Amino acid sequence: MNLTENTIYRHDEFGEVLVLGVHHIFETYDLDSGDGRLRSRVVRYTADWDDYGPIPSSVRTTPVDDFQTVVGNAVRTWESVEWSTNDDT
Repeated sequence: MNLTENTIYRHDEFGEVLVLGVHHIFETYDLDSGDGRLRSRVVRYTADWDDYGPIPSSVRTTPVDDFQTVVGNAVRTWESVEWSTNDDT
C-alpha cells in the first residue's frame, strides 16, 4: 500500500487519521551525489486536525511498515482551507 500525503485513512486504534507525510531517515547521505544509506521510513500522521491542518501537539510518527498493518484503504483526500487576512481591519 502506498501512503499518500494529505489523505485520511481508517486506523484500527484512532479511527480516522490524516497522513501528513512519509519521510526517509538515512544513516548517511551524500549531498553531492544525492544518494545515501536508508535506515528507515516513517509516517507522520494525526488523529486531531481542523480545516487549517493538524493540531500541533497531536502529530505522531511511526515506522511505515508498522503503520500499514493498522490502517485500511484511504477514506478521502483532505482539503485545507487557505489562511487569509482580513484587510478591512
